[in-house]
Amino acid sequence: MTKRKRETLHWQESGEPEQPLRSASVVDAAFRIDCRQLPADHAYLLSKAVESLLPWLPGEASAGIHSLHGAESGNGWQRPGESGVIHLSRRVRLILRVPRSRLESCADINGKTLNIADARVVLGSIKVRELGPASTLFARRVISGPDESEDVFLDRVNEELAELKVTALKQLPGRMSRISTPVGEVYARSLMLAELPAADSIRVQESGLGEARALGCGLFVPHKSISAVNRSFEE
Repeated sequence: MTKRKRETLHWQESGEPEQPLRSASVVDAAFRIDCRQLPADHAYLLSKAVESLLPWLPGEASAGIHSLHGAESGNGWQRPGESGVIHLSRRVRLILRVPRSRLESCADINGKTLNIADARVVLGSIKVRELGPASTLFARRVISGPDESEDVFLDRVNEELAELKVTALKQLPGRMSRISTPVGEVYARSLMLAELPAADSIRVQESGLGEARALGCGLFVPHKSISAVNRSFEE
């Protein structure tokens, strides 16, 4: 009778459960706010108001300010153009992208007021949101030239991604927008990056693309659908 060869199986349990990948250095600080409406073109005024409370922010390469966004058209009214105002629900949050080491400083501005044109934005409690991997990311604004074609815009995007050693198999530029500043208008496009490896996704969120982070440009958030992007600035 032939003996069967005994098969050996090596099985080793890890001591610690694997932790989900997240950014070790950068987070989003989301503030509750008390404000009913703002000028639609408020990015510059918002940046100056926030920087008056957090003077270190312009010097932090990874820091930025997400612009505030109102409801889309509906409920009997249409979202205004850039020359009008936006109406803010109680669910809207002011979100600052900051180094983790600056969180204590952010917490210190709880209860402060931002004066933006004729509006007052009262800052409430703060919640920390981790930057986790998402295969698709979306930025409402990435700096673009006023007459820059989509092809030229994407060439610049790919150069920056190459410097970050990031591979985004799909890139979709969107509509142009303008931001008013005392020295002239800043132009930007929306941009979707898709099929990103997890580590690359984290790197893009940490580093951003292009300039003008304080104006809300170059800041990426996880994306599933356009409605999901809108909800990422709420709750």
